[in-house]
Amino acid sequence: MSTEITKDIICPQCGEAQKYRLYTSINGTDNPELKQQILNEELFNWRCQRCNYLADMAYPFIYTDTEKRYIICLSPMGTDNIEPPATFESYVKRTVKNLSELKEKILMFDQGFDDVAMELVKNALCGILKQTYKVNRIHAYFSRENEGELEFAIYLPGKSEAIYHSTREDVYEQSQEVLRALNYEEPKGFLKVDARLARRILEDYQNI
Repeated sequence: MSTEITKDIICPQCGEAQKYRLYTSINGTDNPELKQQILNEELFNWRCQRCNYLADMAYPFIYTDTEKRYIICLSPMGTDNIEPPATFESYVKRTVKNLSELKEKILMFDQGFDDVAMELVKNALCGILKQTYKVNRIHAYFSRENEGELEFAIYLPGKSEAIYHSTREDVYEQSQEVLRALNYEEPKGFLKVDARLARRILEDYQNI
């Protein structure tokens, strides 16, 4: 089941007050057309009816897939104390802070990947690309699996357009081996799986 509400909003550019219809939750299994709007980066778009100003409206939001059994909480303000309903106890539960991370998680889980292992892959790839592009910070988002390779959208500092890099899928398999060597178990509740968690896991692995 998906939940839609209407909110009053004032355009930050022209000051026009108007109504904005938004979804606070979506079941991607029941509403594949809404899921596709997330993947197309359209669902959270808002356009002013007066001046045509366009913005992404990120707000607290819940995405659920009852077929693949995962639930993602979009929490732009960083709220971590989220209690899932009892009916979702056995689901994979994640919290993300922006729309890019929400899209990435959906793509990962729909293709059957473990996002914890994938963060280890991203850590390795970003380490190489930082040296290649001579930058200190890179944002990488999983894009797709294609013929044995994993493709990532890479954002460099000061650049709004992504460039795409791929790595072999056996790097993902090696990352799974790292998790098995650590007997890694997820804590209960919503987990934030990101670069910080990946670094902590790799530190633990190096100390074995």
